[in-house]
Amino acid sequence: MVWGVLRTKTQRVVTIAVLFAVVLIAADIIVSRVWPESNAPAVQSGTIANGRLAVGTLLDRPLPNVTLTDERGHATPLSSFRGRYLVFAPSMTLCHEVCPMTTAALERVQSALAKIGLGSQVTVAEVSIDPWRDTPSRLRAYQKLTGLHFRLFTGSRAELTKMWKFFGVYFHRVPQGKPPDMDWLTHKPETFDVEHTDGLFIVDPQGHWRVGAVGMPSVGGKLAPALKRLLNENGQKNLHHPQAPWTPKAALADLVTLKQQVDSKNAAATGQSQARAPSPAEIKRALAGSPPPLASLHSQSGSLLGGGMSAFKARLAALRGRPVVVNEWASWCLPCRNEFPLLAQASANYGKRVAFLGVNVSDSHGNAESFLRGHPLSYPSYTDSNGAIAASFGNAQALPITIYFSPNGKKTYTHIGVYTAQEAVNSDIERYALGQ
Repeated sequence: MVWGVLRTKTQRVVTIAVLFAVVLIAADIIVSRVWPESNAPAVQSGTIANGRLAVGTLLDRPLPNVTLTDERGHATPLSSFRGRYLVFAPSMTLCHEVCPMTTAALERVQSALAKIGLGSQVTVAEVSIDPWRDTPSRLRAYQKLTGLHFRLFTGSRAELTKMWKFFGVYFHRVPQGKPPDMDWLTHKPETFDVEHTDGLFIVDPQGHWRVGAVGMPSVGGKLAPALKRLLNENGQKNLHHPQAPWTPKAALADLVTLKQQVDSKNAAATGQSQARAPSPAEIKRALAGSPPPLASLHSQSGSLLGGGMSAFKARLAALRGRPVVVNEWASWCLPCRNEFPLLAQASANYGKRVAFLGVNVSDSHGNAESFLRGHPLSYPSYTDSNGAIAASFGNAQALPITIYFSPNGKKTYTHIGVYTAQEAVNSDIERYALGQ
């Protein structure tokens, strides 16, 4: 049986058998792993091992017919999100124990999605569990108060009950604590509270609930002042000691892993496939007879090298006199994964004239090595666990990034974002590396 964690204003912990029990397999896989906040989300290469995600549980259930109301008062059926991923959590504007942390966590997810190039494919939102007080005007006031940039939804009691029953979220109106919390909008004492479970949910573009997790968000004990002021004493405790926590990075890892599975399934169903990378044998044949400085790179094909900034700069210096292409990537970056076959093919095509180097940014060493084993390249990558090498180029934080250097070591061009066609990669190599 799966148990949700529910916290009230008196800090009473109530365990309830939520409706997750109908659709999840066992309690031990609600939180299979939580990625350390010190590391970027690391995702297994193209697979979901034994159905386990970073923090949620994989499932597949079509959404019910529910119509929400957005912060502008517009009716919004759940079906209107078809074609996009939906990442959301239960919340309410007058929550003083957990919801300000939920807002902060989802803001971080929203920001990370933009950095890795998925912002246009995902809607991030909070959906109210307080139909009694969360009107559209109050949602707008909450947006203004907190400065958040994602969507907010409320709805009638009947519609929200129908929705949250489907997702296994409990909410119930209860007496206000003593002394009562103050309403930040009216500056008057609140007259009741809403007891509820916390969680995180991801819906796929086909309108199916695919990932679910029960627990409080963890934001590393840090909140923006506008959100931190909303917490009461119990909320301050939760901020530093959340129960069954999920992190923004874990949520992002689950979304990326799910998207990989969905994309793979869709490609197989339509007979499509991603660009094919050359095999190690094909790479070896293509680069046979390369000049010594480049042959040295090819001998380290697919390796993950240490040494940090000093080792990387020494390698660039050793390659002076040759054009260089540097690709910044991470195993958790879905666009990076998609363009890898293009770079592998380009390095095989141009590797006798152009030096290629990878920089593995803010990644887990083990996951990066595992990824490289499954994606053969003709060149090595340098570990950049703290992002120092990437920062030295003065680039935006979004990945992937490809940087071009002329033979005299001058940076000629920076391509920010994913390459989607072999022709585009080849054209930039010829123009910015070879000067043709």
